[in-house]
Amino acid sequence: MFTSFSINDFRCFRSLTLDPLERVNLLTGTNNVGKTAVLEALFLHIGCHNPSLPFTLNAKRGLLQFAPDAAAVWGWLFRDKNMDATIELASKDEQGGKHSLRIRFEEPQNAKVVPPEQMGDTGYVATTPDSYELRLEYENAGGKSRTSRAFIEGKEIKMDRPQAEDPFPGTGIFVSAGGVAPNHKENAERFSNLARKREQEEITRILRIIEPRLKELSVLAQAGESMVYGDTGIGELVPTPMMGAGVGRLLTMALAIANAPNGFLLVDEVENGFHYSVLGKIWNALARLARRSNTQVFATTHSWECIKAAHRSFAGDDVYDFRLHRLDRKGDEIRAISYDQDSLGAAVEQEIEVR
Repeated sequence: MFTSFSINDFRCFRSLTLDPLERVNLLTGTNNVGKTAVLEALFLHIGCHNPSLPFTLNAKRGLLQFAPDAAAVWGWLFRDKNMDATIELASKDEQGGKHSLRIRFEEPQNAKVVPPEQMGDTGYVATTPDSYELRLEYENAGGKSRTSRAFIEGKEIKMDRPQAEDPFPGTGIFVSAGGVAPNHKENAERFSNLARKREQEEITRILRIIEPRLKELSVLAQAGESMVYGDTGIGELVPTPMMGAGVGRLLTMALAIANAPNGFLLVDEVENGFHYSVLGKIWNALARLARRSNTQVFATTHSWECIKAAHRSFAGDDVYDFRLHRLDRKGDEIRAISYDQDSLGAAVEQEIEVR
């Protein structure tokens, strides 16, 4: 679990530090202040060995087509698209260990040299600017380092990642904002993982917060695709997508936590799809599941009802392992203001705006 996390020269951030962190962390702030970008930075940091993750982030933002050049593919990872900069993502764990990921461009080691006869009287050069490769250089708390890279060759993007054991033992799962449909195949696989260990009943209990008629969940295959179905007592199993967006979103989050032991859940716009009246019960259920799985949660919200429900839920529990972080922009700088139990409790009771 991270106790602090810092970001330099990534997306909209010149420099940002979140400290201290808790088991469950909720990010708030106005539009275009970088809440989703914090989740993306965490996602890259946790998956430090995987050079394909920038494409995953592009896809989550709806960028599915791009020209085969470095600026189009990777440029917007860097602050103000400054590809001469170096992105630095660093965390500190509970044992005080420091983990760092540096992302930068470099001329590839396998660059092809252009023969002099093809360059006229200009002599010879190696590669064009677009041939520069993206390098992900990670160092863990023990001082061990790993480097992975992605590069463009012709019209293809190729990747090279270390074959050694992954630096981060924990899994990071990113759940996009509510407008993005859940991946039903992933949900089916994650539910099956729990069913094999006879641990699926907890997921069913959590979904009853929204659908009290639910008796049990099962995985069925239809037309070659596996999907989670629910028994609501109507005589036929119902595909969870037909049970409402809230059921599908809660299912996705609960399965993600249960399948990321000692890992991380990242949720964008966590309140989407839920009526305000059930938010407290949802926070209770997710917190209980996160503690059991030793999973750390980072989520974003614009909702005052969501913030109040989270605070009151954790305040009524045995342990208050929750913290709110508000992102504020002043000119070109973005800073984080952290609220602990006392400061957030005072804001909630006096209806002081903290969004």
